[in-house]
Amino acid sequence: MPKYVKSIDEVTAYRMPEPGRTLRILVDAVEDGAKGISLGLCVVDPNSEIPYHSHDDAEEVMYIFRGRGKAIIGGVEYELKENTSMYCPAKVMHQIVNPNPDELWFVFAYAPPGAEQSARTRGTPITKTIP
Repeated sequence: MPKYVKSIDEVTAYRMPEPGRTLRILVDAVEDGAKGISLGLCVVDPNSEIPYHSHDDAEEVMYIFRGRGKAIIGGVEYELKENTSMYCPAKVMHQIVNPNPDELWFVFAYAPPGAEQSARTRGTPITKTIP
C-alpha cells in the first residue's frame, strides 16, 4: 500500500556518479503508485553542476528554494536564485550549474514519471541527514 505522507528521513538518498549531487525520490510510481507525476529533491554540491541533458518523454519542473546558480535551457543561460521556478519541455537540453561555495537545493517533478528512476539505477544509496 502506498504511503501518502512521509518524512524526508524515510526517503533514501542517492549519490549520483556525475559530479556533485544527491537525489531523493519523494513520490513516484514504484513506491507510491503515482501514475502521472513524480517528485524529487536534488542538492547540487558547491562548485558543481548537473550535466547537460534532456528527457525524451517527460516534462520537468524545478523550484529552487535554497542557494543560487544558473540554468542553461536550449542553449540560453538564466539566473537561478531562491524562489525561482524552471520549466523544461521534453527533448529540450538543459543543465543546472552551481558555481558558488554553498549548496543549491531544488525540488523537481516529472510528468509523466519515470526519469527519476535514474537515481535508483545509477546512484549509490547513502545515509545523509537533511539539515
